[in-house]
Amino acid sequence: MSAFTFRPVQLLAALALLAVEVAIARYAPPGVLRGFVGDVLVVVLVYALLRACLVQPPQRLALWALVFACVIEGLQGLGMADRLGLHNQTPLHSVLRIALGATFDVWDLVAYACGWLVCRALNLRKPELQ
Repeated sequence: MSAFTFRPVQLLAALALLAVEVAIARYAPPGVLRGFVGDVLVVVLVYALLRACLVQPPQRLALWALVFACVIEGLQGLGMADRLGLHNQTPLHSVLRIALGATFDVWDLVAYACGWLVCRALNLRKPELQ
């Protein structure tokens, strides 16, 4: 059995979530939508990407998405964007700084845990898609 697959529905879901994330980042004012809901959705986005291409149990992929988000948050706490010299010199620097983030916040970890719960809930409702 191959470790890789292609699930177009999951890829479309990930692309839709990416569009929502970009819209939130670009147009939402500071507050709950931008500061919390966007972080919840990022875990669901990563989960959808993993589901689109990997053959693993959904609960494992949800955990991987959570761990990924928490590792990125930990790197923010270590000031990794500044250590890497990502100071918006080029468009690539800007994108990498946005993706990595620059500010650690414990509430982001809470949001990621909520995103993990959303991923788990998605699979409780539709076990035939596992």
